[in-house]
Amino acid sequence: MRENAKKAPPAPEVLDKVTDLLWEANLQVKPMPFVREFIAEDDTDSAYEIQRRINARKIAAGRTRVGRKVGLTNPMVQKAAGVSEPDYGTIMDDMVFHDGVVFDPKKYVAPKIESEVAIGLAKDLHSWDIPAIEDAIDWVAPSFELVDFHYEYYGMKIADTIADNAGCAGIILGPEQKYGDIDLSQVTLSLTRDGEEITSGVGSNVMGNPLNAVAWLAKTAIEQDIPLQAGEVLLPGSIGMIMWFDYGPTYAAHISGLGTVTARFEVE
Repeated sequence: MRENAKKAPPAPEVLDKVTDLLWEANLQVKPMPFVREFIAEDDTDSAYEIQRRINARKIAAGRTRVGRKVGLTNPMVQKAAGVSEPDYGTIMDDMVFHDGVVFDPKKYVAPKIESEVAIGLAKDLHSWDIPAIEDAIDWVAPSFELVDFHYEYYGMKIADTIADNAGCAGIILGPEQKYGDIDLSQVTLSLTRDGEEITSGVGSNVMGNPLNAVAWLAKTAIEQDIPLQAGEVLLPGSIGMIMWFDYGPTYAAHISGLGTVTARFEVE
């Protein structure tokens, strides 16, 4: 067999086992072994299947899908993870928070935070052409993504991230404004921790333009027969670096032309 030949997919009982483990980790807010201990670390098809199964359980429990996020949009992060394209996760209704939110540490394993431009859709997207995407955008807003994985440490490979919802544990939305003629590739970010800047960046860090990340997501969603719909909130990727979300300090992200969003954790 050639070394680069695709491995056989895991047996159904393996996917069942991993889904059960990850679901229990979600419910108990506890770490579990990496998914790659059960499936190949580059088996994205199986990883997305696990994510879909977890989402189905969430929906069966009464939650509603309200958006999607794109991860691994920074080339440096892709190289570190050994991948050449982004991944995505699903945003449920109970994962959406607003400016000034205070989180409970007991509800998360090892939280991190990153800032990006949130995008609200006014129309369904059945194309990944940039003009169609721009026409479908209703509003934009400064936002945070609360990142949290159910693993012992941050050493994930692509299958690990995809299966665990691409790390998305919540989003924090700042003030919304109509999209208009804002050039998202040129917006600048300053993310501070109790007033001290800890990371910064420009919109072009996100695949050249956050709209390119939305195009990748729209194409992927169409190919998987779950196209992006009107009313969904999209997170196209972090403008700056991902940072630890420490308990106590106030984190504030200012994105030029969009405004500021803040969040913090209670002190344990």
